[in-house]
Amino acid sequence: MGWIKGEGEIEDSYKISKIAAHVPDLVVYSTLTNDIPYAENFHGVLLFADVSGFTNLTEKFSLSSKKGYGADELTRTLNSYIGEIVSHILDAGGDILNYAGDAILALWTVERVQLSEVISLVVKCSLNIQDQCGVRETEVGCQLKVKIGISAGKLSKVIVGDEISQYFVVIGRAVDEVRLAEGLAVASTIILSPNAWELCERDNIAIDPIENERAVKVRYIKREPSFSVEKYQDSIGTSVEHDKVTRECVRRASRLMPNAELEKTLRKYIMKTVLQKIDDDQPLEYLSEMRPATIVFVNMQFKGGESDQEQCMTIHQAAIGIGQQIVKHHGRVNKVFMFDKGCTFLCLFGLPGDKREDESAHALQAAYGVHDLCQKEIRSLKTVSVGVTTGPVFCGVVGHPVRHEYTVIGRKVNLAARLMMHYPGVVSCDSETCYYSKLPAFYFNELPKKAMKGVKNPGVLYQFMANKQQITVGKAPMSVEREEGYPLLGREKEIEVYSSMLKGFLEARAAGHKNYNNVLIYEGPIGYGKSRLLAEVVYRTAKEGVRVISFELAKTDIKQSNYALQTLLAIVMSVQNCKSYAERERVLLSKILDPKMRQNLCLLNDILLVKFPVSKDVSLMDSQTKNKKMRNYFLELFCKFAEDEPCVYVLDQAHFVDRSSLTFLLEACEKASVLVCMALLPHTSQSGPFSELSRIIKDPRTLYLNLPGLEPPVIAQLACQILGVVRIPSEVELFLVERSHGVPYYCEELLKSLYLGNLIVIEEVEGEDEAKDVDILFPEPTLVVHCSKPSQVGQEEDARAGALGPPKASMLKSRKITALDHFVDRALVCFVGEAAKFHEVPIPLTLKGMALAHLDHLQPADQMVVKCAAIIGQTITTQMLINILPESENPDKLNLSLTSLFKSGTFECGSKPKQFTKQLTKESECWDALNCYCVQDSQEDVREEVSGKASVDGAWRCRVMRFCTALVKETAYELWLKEQKREIHQKCASYLLKQAHRCRDCGIAEFIFGHKAAIGNNLIEIHPSLLNVQESGEALFLGQSTLGLPKETIQLNQVSPLHPNSEEDEFLLKLDSMVNEYNTTVDRTRKCRCAQVTECVLCPMVRHCTGVGDVPKTFYYLLETAAASAYLSNNLKALSYLNEAKIILDNLKVGKPAFETADPKVKVKINNFERACIFRLRGEVLYNTGQIEEAESMFSSALRLLNRRLPTNRVAMSLKYVCEKMKSLCYRFKNPDNPGEKKLAFLHEQICCLSYMWQIGCMRRAPKNMLNASLAITMEMNSAQKSAEETKIIFSCIDYLQYCQLNGQDDRCKIYERMLCGTCVELPDCMEGLILTSYFIRSLSIVKLCSGALHDSIQYGLRAEQISKLTNRRGLDMLVISVLHTPLLLTQRYEECVQLMQSLEYLGNRTRISTAKGWFYAGCFDFLLYSGFAFRPFEECYTFVEESQSDPNLVADKSLMMNLYSALALWYARLCEWEKACFFYTKACGVTRQAPSSIHSINGVVMFLECHVLLFRKALVEHNQHIKTIYQSTQKHFTEFNRKYSTSKMYAPRVLHLRAYMYVLAGHEALANAILNKALKLCQQHGNKLEESWITQNQISWFGVFRQSTSNWFASTLTMPSWEEARGMDPEELAHTRYTLVGVGGEIWADNSSLHLAPKAEDTQLLKGQG
Repeated sequence: MGWIKGEGEIEDSYKISKIAAHVPDLVVYSTLTNDIPYAENFHGVLLFADVSGFTNLTEKFSLSSKKGYGADELTRTLNSYIGEIVSHILDAGGDILNYAGDAILALWTVERVQLSEVISLVVKCSLNIQDQCGVRETEVGCQLKVKIGISAGKLSKVIVGDEISQYFVVIGRAVDEVRLAEGLAVASTIILSPNAWELCERDNIAIDPIENERAVKVRYIKREPSFSVEKYQDSIGTSVEHDKVTRECVRRASRLMPNAELEKTLRKYIMKTVLQKIDDDQPLEYLSEMRPATIVFVNMQFKGGESDQEQCMTIHQAAIGIGQQIVKHHGRVNKVFMFDKGCTFLCLFGLPGDKREDESAHALQAAYGVHDLCQKEIRSLKTVSVGVTTGPVFCGVVGHPVRHEYTVIGRKVNLAARLMMHYPGVVSCDSETCYYSKLPAFYFNELPKKAMKGVKNPGVLYQFMANKQQITVGKAPMSVEREEGYPLLGREKEIEVYSSMLKGFLEARAAGHKNYNNVLIYEGPIGYGKSRLLAEVVYRTAKEGVRVISFELAKTDIKQSNYALQTLLAIVMSVQNCKSYAERERVLLSKILDPKMRQNLCLLNDILLVKFPVSKDVSLMDSQTKNKKMRNYFLELFCKFAEDEPCVYVLDQAHFVDRSSLTFLLEACEKASVLVCMALLPHTSQSGPFSELSRIIKDPRTLYLNLPGLEPPVIAQLACQILGVVRIPSEVELFLVERSHGVPYYCEELLKSLYLGNLIVIEEVEGEDEAKDVDILFPEPTLVVHCSKPSQVGQEEDARAGALGPPKASMLKSRKITALDHFVDRALVCFVGEAAKFHEVPIPLTLKGMALAHLDHLQPADQMVVKCAAIIGQTITTQMLINILPESENPDKLNLSLTSLFKSGTFECGSKPKQFTKQLTKESECWDALNCYCVQDSQEDVREEVSGKASVDGAWRCRVMRFCTALVKETAYELWLKEQKREIHQKCASYLLKQAHRCRDCGIAEFIFGHKAAIGNNLIEIHPSLLNVQESGEALFLGQSTLGLPKETIQLNQVSPLHPNSEEDEFLLKLDSMVNEYNTTVDRTRKCRCAQVTECVLCPMVRHCTGVGDVPKTFYYLLETAAASAYLSNNLKALSYLNEAKIILDNLKVGKPAFETADPKVKVKINNFERACIFRLRGEVLYNTGQIEEAESMFSSALRLLNRRLPTNRVAMSLKYVCEKMKSLCYRFKNPDNPGEKKLAFLHEQICCLSYMWQIGCMRRAPKNMLNASLAITMEMNSAQKSAEETKIIFSCIDYLQYCQLNGQDDRCKIYERMLCGTCVELPDCMEGLILTSYFIRSLSIVKLCSGALHDSIQYGLRAEQISKLTNRRGLDMLVISVLHTPLLLTQRYEECVQLMQSLEYLGNRTRISTAKGWFYAGCFDFLLYSGFAFRPFEECYTFVEESQSDPNLVADKSLMMNLYSALALWYARLCEWEKACFFYTKACGVTRQAPSSIHSINGVVMFLECHVLLFRKALVEHNQHIKTIYQSTQKHFTEFNRKYSTSKMYAPRVLHLRAYMYVLAGHEALANAILNKALKLCQQHGNKLEESWITQNQISWFGVFRQSTSNWFASTLTMPSWEEARGMDPEELAHTRYTLVGVGGEIWADNSSLHLAPKAEDTQLLKGQG
């Protein structure tokens, strides 16, 4: 922050010291037991230092540093100067009472007899200040000076306030005298007050008398003061505990020990804005900024003669009343101090977190309320005066590292103070406050002008009475500013495009050409966050040091010719803040220096409201010639300034730019070197935009971006930001994703409705479960590991790591819901309220009003089309719309209506691609709302997205449409009467019935096998009379292109050429042949379209059956849609439909109607099969997201309903197992009878549930769980045999293959492998056969991987990935890739591994599956930690983990989070960044107890093991007293790993490697060497080149001469090559950037011979065997 001394003193202190830095010692060391209010008398010496020049300095920055730009420079300048002054005061033992803007009040509290000595000390301190800081030149040309007044005598400390906020005031004659003394001083002088002169050592201080004054001017001091500062400082705060107070400590309060009671008290003296930053552990410079704010000064003059106690009570009463009034109107009381024989309150409006568009009106209303309250309620006051101003001020923390305060500085602050004193008894304000308040003119009376000290041209002043606006130029500020602490979410691509354009602009400018994109247009509907996006653009541009000219237009501006041009020129010429034409003229004359241009200054008269003399040439021009001359002059002026200085122009609401200004803007973009960024709404008018805007858009240098809705994961983060919580429940996320449709404003309003309706509650976060041994592993204080020398590389790494820190979940604050303001400075979490029913939440009135306004502008015929379409859903097929419209709607009329609706922005083509950017050519149609992307009959084989016309020659050609705004659809739907909706829903359901099944290529009619048969076919039939002639099922999907993943990035022949030398190779060749045959023989246009069926048929069927009130059909399609979503790996959507099904069950259980439209008289019962399906599907979703315990409960419930329950008692389990084994033997000799369709459906569900149950049992590895797994797999195989279906039997055999591997039954595993290889190649050529083959190959890849056969695992894994692409199951592809990357990495096949990860990244981005992105970044961490190169930068990976905290899908996947947390804990442990390592270690500990022992968790567990070994090393280096305990704990973790993953051998070499390292650290080098040899043999057997290379590298380090120090690893992380750099390198060349398991630096750790760190017995046997 620019502090010059003692900058590190607060750095390592406790939080209470950071709080105490904002409060004087007078308060810090006060008695806490006194009742408030109270007054306390004492004697002391006061020093008042007033700095001049700060206001001018602030003005300098405010004119050219809008929106925070330049605040850093200003903060550094202020704090460098003030901090130096404060240092002198603190060194002399002074206590800084407060910072009153640009003044400092300091106090020395002493006994009466010590006053004379202390006055000498203070005089000496003042002389030092004047000597060192008397005059200071700044880099912007402003001179800073200080003048000082000193007084002494009796004083009183007054403490006032309530339980929330408290204030202190020092009163007494000495306070009045010190301000009078300062008033007599001039720059660089020191004045002693009369009383101070009377009390001081007169023979020691040389003075000059002041004419007609008793005060004197100090010249110098003759001898050093005798007062001992050290003893004085030691006597302060003796009743409070401090930590390590040394002589270098300039303030004892900076070393306070934690004290909850004291901290609670001190917090009451600090503003909420500051406390939030302290609690979030954020640097306080984040608060420093130039920002428009409203300042309110309140001064109370006493009648006189009051005692200290009476004044105390008066101030207390006023503080309570003023505080309530200010807070009520969203303001803050900043400070209270005595001023000019009265008490003054400084109040602020518009601070971070409190910004309101109408803050000026709030401030005036609060000021009037305060004035009225004080006059009526406080009788001891003589007068109450209030001054209010609005404008740019510096807001920030000012002072010294150990003593600072949040304050405001600027011309407007001074003006408010002057108004308060020069207009007594009234509420006065400046013209800006009057203007921005938007209050009626009769609320104000103009005040007479008065000369005010230090104020020039204050403008028109008004008295606000609460019972004719000045003409301004260039006053069109943007309504949205970048909010510190609230990152812009989900717009990374848009910002990246802008950053690239800005870079191109600056490069082109430097090179002197115009070959760059110069206009960027963001287009998006209301609420999409365009203004926030532009605010981010402004911030980033200013941060780059480029001038930004930004403004926002209003609807009325389009009617004012040249309004935008006037605003633009005013800001360019810096006259927007001028209050008069003369001031504007002066500024213009200072800007325009060219004599030729000065001749025509009169051309600016009309546009900038100035009065330059009209030149002769201009006076002779006719109107047309003059206008043309003016245009050319403006353009010449504009181009000149663009040439002199790079500038970016940002226009919000650009669709309101008037035509004349657009003409100028078009010419300026063509001729000047500028960059323009604008935001506008989608075009909706029938007449089209101005031709000038069309030309700008169609210009080749223009880039046009459509803002899409936010992605579902971003919606969750946005909700956390709005609510100020660290996470939200999945139910809330589902609700927001469905109802907000990705629109930020909708999300905000919906959250308000939920919170105010008590549907969600906000509570404090419960403490995270921490590992029991954290205190042992991370003792406080942590010893710093000494490197040989703190190199520059190490310092850079420290800076980078420090900037990252632990996740900033606690930084989130309540941004929009003001009702949450009482939750201050707490970590919060959102919960679902009791009896919350999200499906019943109505559209918030604010949103509904917006939609109704849109609908009211439509013609009646268009409204009818919209209302009918609203019943169909978000996506509408034209044929279906025709089917349900009233018969009176003829084709011609419908064509006109649809054309109108497209042009009005109500509908758009449903096949329109989510195109990110557009560059429109002159030949293209600008803003053509009638573009259609549907595949027409003549384009069946065309795969490119080619746009045509939705309407051609009066015929409507667009086949699929969608609502542009979901809000319009929902509102239009609510306009129907209940019976009308039911009737149309019936038509829609009838129409869709024949398409309500899986696509024809899948070969199965339903997503839940045998669903209809299990519940009865008659329940879901619709009477034939209701069925109309149907179009082909394919017609529903015409125009909806099936865009799959990119072509396979890894070809089979890239991996390994096959030669049939074995049965296995023959099987692989047959597999390749089968895949190739499928690719060539199957029509690619008939690829699986289950995703389209789900979106266009099943989801609408749920809606229509619900609208009809048909409970059985609704329930049926809810389950089918949920099953389809789970099949397509859309877990969030599946969970949403399952929640709806559960609501129906809950309502029926208590005797309520299933849903609103259901007939309450009709009794409905849901059978056990469908109830079981709910549990099974929910269990499947939970299992897929890593919630194993919850999933097990769901599967158990499903099995109970299916009459196939698993016993929980071990004895019963054993008996059941014997029974099932007997049945299994029977099935070998006797084939069961073919079951009926209904029974077959039940058997299929049983097989599904049991398949998951045995896997869950194997994950837990306990004997009881393994018995449960054995029982489950046996029951599954028996159920498959009962079904007599080949596919079910094969499926269960594949499961048994995996079961055998997990249980170490290698022989049986090989038998089943051979059997299944022969069976699968004979499967029929259909989708079902392909899926079953895919499942087998994927399972076989995992089996091979677990057995250590890495080469075979890769062979099968790559084929599994190829087949999964053919099945179009993206979630399956994700699972394959997340497993396959491991053997590729271990075998150092980096090229193939990277290509695979790129495929996974594309999958995550394309499908919005957040877990896919999670596994992608988990793989990136593997590259960083083990390969020696960075596929993605660490910062990017870290940011993903940080943001994942608010994504419930990611947090729920324990296996994934185990990988991510362990990776970060290991990264920081390797860097010896123990604080951060502790944070993520604790996170990993919490997850490891919940993560399943699965193939997906093992990598994270191995990294966690390495963390433990590094922590053991840490304990040795630091001589931790618990070394033995940590050693035993580390061994215990190895044992636990072997128990859980005994059959997963792919990481066996690494575990042995880490165990060897542990023994090296423990001093057992021979044993370590033996274990390493065993690990090397395993590496060679497995083909594990990565581990073999790493072991060899570490062997050299352990037993050779090479040592890698910690600083080397620091350097490695900074110089680690990217993949592009590492692509052509040999894996061994990357070894120098790979971590080496060694001691820290060159140090030798503790002598372990006396610790008796004994090895495990089984490890000792290994050494004996080797011997």
